[in-house]
Amino acid sequence: MITGVGTDIVEIKRIRQSYLKYGDRFLERIFTVNELDYCMQKKDPIPSLAVRFAVKEAFVKAAHLGKYHSNTWTDVSVVLSKEGVPIIEVYNALREVVAGQRVHLSVSHSEHYATATVVLERII
Repeated sequence: MITGVGTDIVEIKRIRQSYLKYGDRFLERIFTVNELDYCMQKKDPIPSLAVRFAVKEAFVKAAHLGKYHSNTWTDVSVVLSKEGVPIIEVYNALREVVAGQRVHLSVSHSEHYATATVVLERII
């Protein structure tokens, strides 16, 4: 049974501007160490960071967290499965939010936009 669906779209230039304005302070507030390790290896890490930002927002929508998410940016992390597919890992109190549920994720980005869709499915 589907318990939540969330989608988000981010302008990549918005993430670039935040990084240029706030630097590492922005990155460390929003992204996990693993996310940063992965993204910063890329020639242009900003599109990959933007996708991860969109995932975090989509997850909050799917989980019906509302304003609760303001302190949980790094409690949601995008990692690659052993097959190389992006998946979501959650930490701390958010683990209880997804307990007994599958988290489905779809991501994409183009030159200007990054998008993510998260579906939460209760395991019956």
